[in-house]
Parts: sequence; C-alpha cells; structure tokens
Amino acid sequence: MYQPSCDPDASISPEDLYPPHASAIVPEEEMTIDETPPESGYSNKSTELLMYWKTTGGTKKTDKEVNRLVYKVLRHPDFKLQDFDKFNATRKNQNADAADEKSSFLQSFRHASVEIDVPSGSAYEALQLFSIPGLYYRPITTLIKQTFESPISSKFHFTPFKLF
Repeated sequence: MYQPSCDPDASISPEDLYPPHASAIVPEEEMTIDETPPESGYSNKSTELLMYWKTTGGTKKTDKEVNRLVYKVLRHPDFKLQDFDKFNATRKNQNADAADEKSSFLQSFRHASVEIDVPSGSAYEALQLFSIPGLYYRPITTLIKQTFESPISSKFHFTPFKLF
C-alpha cells in the first residue's frame, strides 16, 4: 500500500468547501441612521456600532462571523463605504439572481419533465402516475469531466488509503 502524498483536507477550510451565495442570505431588517445604540464601554463609536449590530436583529451573528466581517470585508482594500449609498440588500440579491440565471453555468443545465409511479399503499389499488415538470439536471459525464479538469483535481488521491 502506498503512502498518500498529502492529506486533502489539511489545507481546506470549511468556508472554502461551501461559500454561501448572496441570494441564500436572508436580509436583516434595515437599521436606519437615526437608530443610535445605547452608550457602552467600547473604545470608539465604530466598535460600539458594530457590536450593537451584532447583538440586535438575528441571533446567528457569532464573534467569529463579526471578526470575519471586519477583516474580510470592512478592512478589505477594495471596500468603499460610499458604494453603499441607497443600498438595499433585497434589490442586490434580486440583481445577483438575475445575473446568475444568464450565467453559462446555469445554461449548462438541461430541462425535462419526469413521470413517477407512486404506490397507493394498498395492494389492491394501482400505482398512480405523477408528472413532475421543470426538472433541471446536468449529465453525469459533464460533471465528471468538469471535476477532473478543475485545478483542485491535482489534490485528488487515486490510490485508496486510510487516514488515522
């Protein structure tokens, strides 16, 4: 048995495996400029506003996610606050969805209707035929070819091994 060349999962973070699409993020209620958070012991107003945002609205904002927001978004060199004049998350998500529908990736899907037999639950009654319109799919050979042509395929192991 051969020794593996590397652990394929060692350098991949969970975030790299499933980045969320903008349309999958549910927009929170918009905070108006007039809403000012109560006074607190934070070192500056920006930190106070950020922590106020974290502790209000949805309950899924962890410290890790707030840190990621600060370091990956707010402190990114391409981030410009003026780009958010008249910002509306719902509208931005709708625009992203419309662009996705025109993407070459979605164009690679095929469209079909499928008919399935559903048992009635009784041995004396016939199967009922249901038509499922609007099924989108990609041929498996296309998926296999695309996977092996992708840059990450160089990290695949073609010889099985056990990792303990």
